[in-house]
Amino acid sequence: MTAATSLVAVVCALTFVHFAAAQMRGPLVPLYAVAHGATATGVGFIVAAHMAVAALASVPLGRASDVWGRRTLLLGGMATSAVTSLMLPLVEGGVGLAVIYGVAGLGVAAFTPSALSLVGDAATPGATGRAYAWLTTAHYGAIGVGPFLGGLAADWWGYRPAFVASAAGAAIALVLGLAITVHPAHKTPTTSVTFREVRANPRVWAGWIVAASGLLTQGVVFTFFPLLGQARGLSPAAIGLVFLVLGIANTAARVPAGWLIDRTQRSAPYAVVGVLAGCVATALLPHVTERGPLLALVAGYGVVSGTAGVALGVALAGAATPAARGLVMGGYSTALYLGLALGSFALGPVITRYGYAMGFGVGAVIGALGAVIATALWVKAQSDCREPSTA
Repeated sequence: MTAATSLVAVVCALTFVHFAAAQMRGPLVPLYAVAHGATATGVGFIVAAHMAVAALASVPLGRASDVWGRRTLLLGGMATSAVTSLMLPLVEGGVGLAVIYGVAGLGVAAFTPSALSLVGDAATPGATGRAYAWLTTAHYGAIGVGPFLGGLAADWWGYRPAFVASAAGAAIALVLGLAITVHPAHKTPTTSVTFREVRANPRVWAGWIVAASGLLTQGVVFTFFPLLGQARGLSPAAIGLVFLVLGIANTAARVPAGWLIDRTQRSAPYAVVGVLAGCVATALLPHVTERGPLLALVAGYGVVSGTAGVALGVALAGAATPAARGLVMGGYSTALYLGLALGSFALGPVITRYGYAMGFGVGAVIGALGAVIATALWVKAQSDCREPSTA
């Protein structure tokens, strides 16, 4: 195993453990808040605080990883996740939950751009798709496993001990992360890059926009499906099972998607089609009530979302030089969390007033519009270059 392959493997392992622990909180925070009197709008505000902080902090912390090194930010992110998970069971009010869960957003904002950039730094030419496939497999596998574990922990022990279990998992990731070393060949170049250079690149903006669009629908699903499921009589464990199926499908799609992207040397079409298909699945979700069709629908949603996620990582890695990769991936993380925050916050009032079908449908339409805009930018970039693009 080469040094580059070893580094990618270590980052993938840390990503899985860290996000499995962090995502245990995913279904717990909305249910815990509702148990203490929060409305759907209040739940949306709490989750949006987490995503908004992650969105705002990702660009400066991504840039910090270019300057201070990826490892420092990885460790800081894991430490923040552990501490905030311990603090969540200490409060019950909506404002307190929003503040603590908002600070938890700093943890993912520090970790995510650094992990994405480190894999981009280490990936060998011609294998970038597979490297990002394994990284995002670890990430979204954790997103599937984490809520399932959180639901089980809540059923067995209650909400407060489940938050403590989340903290323990993040602490384990931190201990493992202390052993990581970065080979000099994979350290960040010190060449100065300004945001002005990055923001003039339509390929970067296209990636950011389609990322925000795809995650907006996920923000709707991850925030409000637990409440929809509860209204239909599903237990926390059953709700966790839905997210487990989604996560497994998302995970299973990523390695084949990475192989396909490396083979075809194209990524933008897979990103756009994946996001559009995810929008259709989001709009259908409130209308499917039987368990079998529901699990089949979320499995399909997972497959298209997984394919789009790999494609976006490859597209943005190819659009950036190593010296700007942390900045670009920070913007990518900002787009992801901004999309999640908008899905949580903006659609909460719609669902409160008009119901789940309308809220999920509006989110799907907004996501599809963003994918169309991103397509136009990618076409413009190819036209400006007047040559085939691998993005």
